[in-house]
Amino acid sequence: MAILFGIVAPVFALIVMGAVTMGRRWLEPVAIKGMTDFVFYAAMPSLLFRSVASAPPLRLADVAGSFLAGALILFVVGVLLGRWLFKARLAQSAVLGLDSVFGNTVMLGIPIVDAAYGPAGVANLLAVVAFHSAALLPLATILIEADSGSGRGPLEVLRASLPGLVGNPVVVSIVLAFVWRATGLGFAAPVERLLVLLGQAGPPLALFCLGATLPKPRGLEGMGEVAVGSVLKLVAMPLLVGGIAHLAGVGGVAFKVVVVASALPTGANAFLLARRFGTMMEASASTVVVSTALSVATLTLLLGWLG
Repeated sequence: MAILFGIVAPVFALIVMGAVTMGRRWLEPVAIKGMTDFVFYAAMPSLLFRSVASAPPLRLADVAGSFLAGALILFVVGVLLGRWLFKARLAQSAVLGLDSVFGNTVMLGIPIVDAAYGPAGVANLLAVVAFHSAALLPLATILIEADSGSGRGPLEVLRASLPGLVGNPVVVSIVLAFVWRATGLGFAAPVERLLVLLGQAGPPLALFCLGATLPKPRGLEGMGEVAVGSVLKLVAMPLLVGGIAHLAGVGGVAFKVVVVASALPTGANAFLLARRFGTMMEASASTVVVSTALSVATLTLLLGWLG
């Protein structure tokens, strides 16, 4: 338990520090943006590149398949609950579905997996990171666009999503790492040291910036949707994904990582999509905050059970 507390407590302490710093205006928003850009464009790509390039043999297809299968099933459940339970429009139901499955895999997932399972764990997490946004965000966007009557079809939505995916430094670093891995080459000592130094800066800064940039709900609107989204994300998704991964024969560190990844709280990109289309913004923002707060307990219990 002491070891477990040593993993979880510093993670969420850094999130709280970021939130307090921003709330007290001890740093300007431009400073937080600069730190976030450093994390996203330099520190995390370095950590991911080195983790993949030097990892033992991986079962990434099984990990990604288990995660996406569970995510797609629960996305449909979230949409149906939105329609039937809350009598919501398709666009609002799509946001609820996304809130129920879209986790904070980079800013929170990488630091937790790195602390708990090391580089081998991070390498397995990349299967989730690589396909997570690419599959779930366009799916929700297609449903929202269909409800809005904008006239944009699924292919047009997917085509519009490609530039952001191709230009994503996290995705690019993963692709380059697999290319480098295929060559069989190692790293020169100075290069490896540089990657280590940059990578070490990533997790703590990511957590601090996560706390500083959490959306600020302005009321209690949509608490039913918040409760449903949080329970699906923190409880139902790890149970479902864990069951699918077990049936697929995923074991060892890979199994632990895919279950932890599925248990991460709702990521801020789900709220950003809701804000972009002006639908269910308050409920989505509240789901990000509430699920992040509750995940202190749920992730602690899960990590203790997984060992």
